[in-house]
Amino acid sequence: MMNAKRTQSLLRTGLVGLLLTLAACSVTEWAKPGASTEQAAFDRQECRSLARAETERMLRRQPLPQPSSGQLIGSEYDTAMARYDASKQSDTYFRSCMENKGYHRTSKPLF
Repeated sequence: MMNAKRTQSLLRTGLVGLLLTLAACSVTEWAKPGASTEQAAFDRQECRSLARAETERMLRRQPLPQPSSGQLIGSEYDTAMARYDASKQSDTYFRSCMENKGYHRTSKPLF
């Protein structure tokens, strides 16, 4: 059985760890000097649409691997990795679009 001092020490350590973790949390936002909230929302939506369209074009040129008969594990892995790659590429298209419009990423503390 733990004594009270040890229990308090563990609780204090856990609380400090939790506070440090929460303090490190932040939200990434896009900022552009002089851009209104409405303009920023419009630009984000436009860039998302352009990124989605470009990713779809990329996938039409190089479709995701489809599981064939036989062992599926390798094909499922390839498909999952291709989806991940497409998602990362879409993020890259979005980021480039926003940067081309004059935005830059900023981090804002979550708490």
